[in-house]
Amino acid sequence: MEQDQDKRMILQLLLEDLDHLQNRQKGKQAAGKETDLEVAIACLREDIRSTQISIADEVLTISTSTAIAIDQKILASFQRQERVADQDRQFALALSNGTSTSNHISNPSVTSKITSPDDDDDDDDDDDAVSIVMGDLMGRMTLSDKAYNNGEGSSRVHPPRASSVMRECVSCFTKVNAIIFKGACGHGFCRDCTRQMFLGAIKDEELYPPRCCGNIIPPGVALRILNYEELRNFSERAIEWTAKDRLYCAEPTCSKFIPPFAIQHEHGTCPECHQQTHVPCRSLAHPRVDCPMDEPLYAVLEMADTEKWRRCFNCRTMVELHHGCNHMTCRCGREFCYVCGLVWKTCECPRWHEERLEELANQAVDEEVPANVNIQVRQRAFDRIVEDLRQHEDNGVRSGTILYRSTFLCAPVAGCGPATVAGDTDCGSSLSLIFVPKLVSLKKRQRRRLKDS
Repeated sequence: MEQDQDKRMILQLLLEDLDHLQNRQKGKQAAGKETDLEVAIACLREDIRSTQISIADEVLTISTSTAIAIDQKILASFQRQERVADQDRQFALALSNGTSTSNHISNPSVTSKITSPDDDDDDDDDDDAVSIVMGDLMGRMTLSDKAYNNGEGSSRVHPPRASSVMRECVSCFTKVNAIIFKGACGHGFCRDCTRQMFLGAIKDEELYPPRCCGNIIPPGVALRILNYEELRNFSERAIEWTAKDRLYCAEPTCSKFIPPFAIQHEHGTCPECHQQTHVPCRSLAHPRVDCPMDEPLYAVLEMADTEKWRRCFNCRTMVELHHGCNHMTCRCGREFCYVCGLVWKTCECPRWHEERLEELANQAVDEEVPANVNIQVRQRAFDRIVEDLRQHEDNGVRSGTILYRSTFLCAPVAGCGPATVAGDTDCGSSLSLIFVPKLVSLKKRQRRRLKDS
């Protein structure tokens, strides 16, 4: 119970911190407009209140189960006494009627249990009854959790509580007695591994939001496993990763992300250095001066038009397709058509161009088939790979054998910002090439088919 009081105290303090943070934001934005920070605060407040309700329900359940266990022992004792009394009555009736009393002798084991309540066998029976009652209660709690989460989500958050049953964490494979998070897929994670998923999401955009088998881990889990500084960093990153048109500070020595609620009248104020960045040109504010021509941006756009590059409609990252299909998946998670730039499957553009598929097939053949092999073997391998690629695109398969590679050209002036991206590559002021995802070859399948041929 003392631990539950500590939990309630921590949650209450978190609510007070959120109230203080929300009060500080009043008057800093247009009236009637809800900022991203206010939305994040509301979500966190809802998660905290859900956790408070969960703790209260857990306390009530434990109290109820304890009362039932105690009542179970009392009722069992009364039942044994009633059984002995009934046998005594049958024995007395037999004596008065002059009939045989052999069939009405009291059960000695029952009598001993009544006269010796401290007997070991009695304790074992009572313990078994308590275990059955507790198991039934825990089963009801599990069913209640499933019914509750079917309405709000498919994942369940488990308050850490001691248990005699050891469970295996699917990430580190260690046996633990407290599973922090268990998704709809059935995978459970220990405290350390769940914490590492949230910390990883702070550093790498591709790991946000933390998830298992496509199921997002509820943000409320972070309240129990992250300290205040880590929770603040996670909230800031969540705002950055979910922003549609990201703005970064134009001060070269800063380059911090400017959250949407800090942007007013086409100027964003950096929360770090307090410099203002002009949104249209992405340069430092220039009051009473015409907006200068953003030469780097126009140079990149002109080059993109010449080279037939495409920009992500969400984060404005520049993408160059070398080979493969026209189905592009940006690192921000959006999927779009490389031909027209629209959301994927909302246009009538071809799914691929033959020359790009053939180029990809040639690369796969060069990787798997020795150069000195018979030309007919190479041709058969080439034909099979091309057919695999066509079947892949016709079926719309999204699995571990996605066969395309794209080059992301990242420029700060293009709206992507100088943040560190995949491969620890800093965009800087010049263009940097980042390859994501890498080409996934069909090595096993090709080797098997080459052996058959």
